[in-house]
Amino acid sequence: MSAAVSRAWGKRSFYIRGVVLGSSLEPDSVAREDCIMTHQERRLIVAGTLLIGVSYGLARFAYGLFLPSMREDVGMGSTMAGAIGSGAYVGYCFAIVISALLVERLGARAIAVAAALVAATGMAVISVSTSAPWLAGAILLAGASTGLASPPMAQAVSSSIATDRQGRANTVINAGTSLGVAISGPVAFIATGQWRIAYAAFAVAALLNAVLLFVSVPRAGTSEARDDTASKAAGRPNREGVRRASAWRVMVAAMGMGIASAAYWTFSSEALLTQGEFSQALANSVWILIGVAGLVGGLAGDLVNRFGINGVHRATLLALALALSLLALMPSSLPAALGSGALFGASYIMLTGIYLVWGVRLYSDRPAIGLGLPFLMIAAGQIVGSPLAGYLIGNHGYAFCFIVFASIALATMPIGYRSARGAQADAAPKATVSSRPGVPLQHFYLPAMPPLGLIDKIGRLARRGSGR
Repeated sequence: MSAAVSRAWGKRSFYIRGVVLGSSLEPDSVAREDCIMTHQERRLIVAGTLLIGVSYGLARFAYGLFLPSMREDVGMGSTMAGAIGSGAYVGYCFAIVISALLVERLGARAIAVAAALVAATGMAVISVSTSAPWLAGAILLAGASTGLASPPMAQAVSSSIATDRQGRANTVINAGTSLGVAISGPVAFIATGQWRIAYAAFAVAALLNAVLLFVSVPRAGTSEARDDTASKAAGRPNREGVRRASAWRVMVAAMGMGIASAAYWTFSSEALLTQGEFSQALANSVWILIGVAGLVGGLAGDLVNRFGINGVHRATLLALALALSLLALMPSSLPAALGSGALFGASYIMLTGIYLVWGVRLYSDRPAIGLGLPFLMIAAGQIVGSPLAGYLIGNHGYAFCFIVFASIALATMPIGYRSARGAQADAAPKATVSSRPGVPLQHFYLPAMPPLGLIDKIGRLARRGSGR
């Protein structure tokens, strides 16, 4: 392709390994040039996207899909399975804090490679485990890679990619989880019962990813960032520490979204089965649709660049509220069920991308902290939201619960991003609870999610406590 043709095509899109990921948003010729990714930037984004896909999509997501076969082969009881869910949440929170701190000391490359190696080691041990304790430990080790993976990629993007392209790069990498979900879900269904072979293959994929990360992520002490003000600022020591005057905004917004999404993660599958009277296969298909639709979240950076954080944030929260409302008002409609799943998957991943961009802008000098803080608050909100959802369903029914949680999403909309100087930076009928026994929740994991098993358990304990 000639240079002229390349520049003309750069007006519309940029490529990562031949895949169109977004559209240029600036009309002038200078912006068109800026939107063209260099080879090193493309390689970094590919490596980071694969890391998120490997850690979330394979090391963590596949556990729930293969759990029935695992329990049958090694004799793992429900108590042990529940302990793994709780331990994985604790491990995630611990790992993301440690990763955010170590990235600033050891550099992005060391921690990113470590995350891939932890995932590979955990999955390799899973593939050869013959006892419940070994399997549980290996699953917890593999799951810890999710907490390790994201902060180094935020740091690497900040130091290696020009400022005007960082939002796009971060959100494309963040959407890697949905890529992993979209791939590993069908693989898990096809390889039913062959979980050892599948995990061995996953471990090899993680090792290959570690090699790609080693050659793609700049090592500590070097910077390939463009010569712009923000990139220089990112390399200066921070004088404010972790405190920021407007940090509460992203914390409250992320926690509000976490609370609003908890009802969907915990009870949407059950609502489809009990209220909509759909089959388990259809409920599983909706979950896979959530993962596929989440690929839209990779556009978050482009949308933020064009419309601002606040505009995209509010529109996406509205989509999340609509997804919840569809389940509340039309639980037996197949188009509504599929539309709700697609809306939820796209809006959830989009919102995690928005909070990533928001946090990294707020902590431009400490991007690993900027990513870790909102992701922790999302997880905290989900833990708060799950028992609340269980209580509301037990006392008032599914429809009332989903409407309340849609209202929480709407109530989060006024919370907006502000610059460091404090200025704006961007411009139902009641359903009855079915008497059927609760249907086990499918364990599908997406970014910033604590293990769904723990959320499910907390929500059901709340329902039990309400006497329903």
